[in-house]
Amino acid sequence: MAHVFNPKMIDRLDDPNRLEYQNPKKLADIIHPVPGKGFLDYGVGAGYFAFPLYEIFSESGPFYGVDIQQEMLDILKTRSAERFSGEPIRPVLFSGGRLPIEDAQIGTIWMVNVYHELEDRKAVLRELFRILAPGGSLFIVDWKREETPLGPPLEERVPEVDLYDDLLSVGFDRIRSWDLYPWHMAVQAGR
Repeated sequence: MAHVFNPKMIDRLDDPNRLEYQNPKKLADIIHPVPGKGFLDYGVGAGYFAFPLYEIFSESGPFYGVDIQQEMLDILKTRSAERFSGEPIRPVLFSGGRLPIEDAQIGTIWMVNVYHELEDRKAVLRELFRILAPGGSLFIVDWKREETPLGPPLEERVPEVDLYDDLLSVGFDRIRSWDLYPWHMAVQAGR
């Protein structure tokens, strides 16, 4: 299994310098919500992307934050309660199998710095395809397979061509790359 982010190193996710190389606003600028459908942050962590995108798109549908680590979801819940009233980002613990979300209910899904950590990439993509609404988009932002000042070891990173192959093999189409971040590929796929 690939390396999974250690919640004890949460300060790395919160580093203000991260805005210089991975600003959530840049992803938000290319998202077009599907009316009446929700949003899902796969690998939500502590909410670095989820909170800013919620602030922009909160009127557009329910928000889900999926993570494999309960510790990360606990941090997300605490931070969410500090920032917003209620539970605007619904936490979902997921370690495989079927997400507790009906078919075709999510209009926009994003996964940031997570793809290289997945043990069974195609199984995760199949499940995301199942819950993605027609006309919806999946955005995968992950480390480029090249030397960068930060990030996981090079051998853990997934080449962009392999990501395209994985997406096509489970049924995604309308695949395109965006030049959003200097050290990360940003790939959009549709259903």
